[in-house]
Amino acid sequence: MAGTAPGAHTGAQLTVSASLFAPAWLPPGGRGNGLRATSWAPIADLPARHVDTVLDALRDANVPAHAAPAPRPVRPLAPGRRAPGAVWRLRVGSTSYATAENVLMQLLRKLDR
Repeated sequence: MAGTAPGAHTGAQLTVSASLFAPAWLPPGGRGNGLRATSWAPIADLPARHVDTVLDALRDANVPAHAAPAPRPVRPLAPGRRAPGAVWRLRVGSTSYATAENVLMQLLRKLDR
């Protein structure tokens, strides 16, 4: 029986909806790469223009990821630099964090050249 735990009914199994692990708290306008994870970790803030490229690269590496506009403005680190444009917060599946770091390091070197 769907939604029941093993016990009185022989062969019954606990079934979990696939949507349970979707990023339900992803704000409107956020985007994901279609892969799911049980937990998420923020990994980077990206310019809006790079979001789709990064999500595609992470999907190709089998890393669950999603991004949404950052909740607060990000200030520049160096004096005299102007604030960046729209910034999106990237989150990845926690168990794929190391792989995501590697993909991002390789990809971000190539962007904006």
